[in-house]
Amino acid sequence: MTLGSIEYNIYGENFSRLLSAFTKEKLIYSTLHETDDCLTLTISFEHSFQFEKICRKEGFEPKRIAYHGMLKFYRSIFKRPGLIIGAVLSVLLMAYYSNVILTITVDTDNDVVYGKVIDVLNSDGVKAGAYLPDIDLVLEERSLKRQIDEVAWAGISRTGSGIAVDIIETIEPDRGVTVGMPCHLVACEDGVIEEIELIDGQLMKCLGSGVTKGDIVVSGKIVSEESEWSEKGEVVTSKTRYVRSIGKIRGTFIRTMVFEQPFDTEEKVLTGKKKKLSYLEIFSARIPLSAKIPEGYFETEKEEKHFPEICGFMLPMGFTEINLREFDIRSQILDKDEALSRAEKSAYRYEQNFLTNYEIRNRTAESDFTEDGVRLTVTYELYGDLCKESDFFIPKYIVPELEIVQKENVQDSENY
Repeated sequence: MTLGSIEYNIYGENFSRLLSAFTKEKLIYSTLHETDDCLTLTISFEHSFQFEKICRKEGFEPKRIAYHGMLKFYRSIFKRPGLIIGAVLSVLLMAYYSNVILTITVDTDNDVVYGKVIDVLNSDGVKAGAYLPDIDLVLEERSLKRQIDEVAWAGISRTGSGIAVDIIETIEPDRGVTVGMPCHLVACEDGVIEEIELIDGQLMKCLGSGVTKGDIVVSGKIVSEESEWSEKGEVVTSKTRYVRSIGKIRGTFIRTMVFEQPFDTEEKVLTGKKKKLSYLEIFSARIPLSAKIPEGYFETEKEEKHFPEICGFMLPMGFTEINLREFDIRSQILDKDEALSRAEKSAYRYEQNFLTNYEIRNRTAESDFTEDGVRLTVTYELYGDLCKESDFFIPKYIVPELEIVQKENVQDSENY
């Protein structure tokens, strides 16, 4: 396949010597025309350099007058650089957008779960415009299962220029139905039982009883006895059944917490100075536009991205501006009132984070000042769950469903 041909004009006299050179070099040409002082012929592009070399060697200067075939098309393109730039840019965009995320679909009808999935993906950098080869989809699947309680299984697959997230939502079990190993309900606090809701298991403590941490309140080992009389006397049959204890044991208990606040402390203080960093982003590369990174302690106040869009699609290049604010770590000496106030704030945060499931019936606080700081001792009287589940294993030699033990009374009616 030839790229095309070139038509030449050669001016001069006595072309016989030139034609003999063409024959000697076995040069292929076509459409030969000769006038008084001009020789016109057509040479294929592959042999054009050899042709021009022979002409100059024989003392003639060939002149290109026309192009034919694909060569003419190529020259017309090179005369229009905008077409070349547009074609190259189109190829680059096609190559880029085939490896970036344009769409994210989540297979769920639950708006809450959908929002959580999108939030987790965005926090991990998986969003529209992200470069797919830089994303480990397996790690993202694990991230979704770890951070979202409603997701029992997650799978992510590529769909052209996007990703599809398939999830299986966690199905809540029916209330009061639990499948698993037998278990006791064991006291997790030292307190007094005030309310009992028992579904399964054998109650070992009664209402109003005091319990100590570790006591078995509801046993998963249920023992029942049946008594029968025979000629030899009373025969007692004991049956043992192992279950998973289900129920709620609520009561009051005392919990004491100590919160300490030193007088000499460190505090982050904003200085009021602000800096701005600018970056040129091309694909996933971030190129700083400032020659010097500011010295000191800074935190990000705001980040803005300026990426142009074409027909709703974000281009892979643009500018990013990050606004920073300076802060300083300073040593601060607190007085007694300030230290006590901070200790009380620590106690308040503890109550908001760890005691929301309990009813605080009483609260007493005592403060003790030392040379180094303040110690706040808070005593809570709480009402809530007193027990937690504690699994146990059945010995292998025991039949799981029934254990029968017979006892014979040595005395019978004749001994009375």
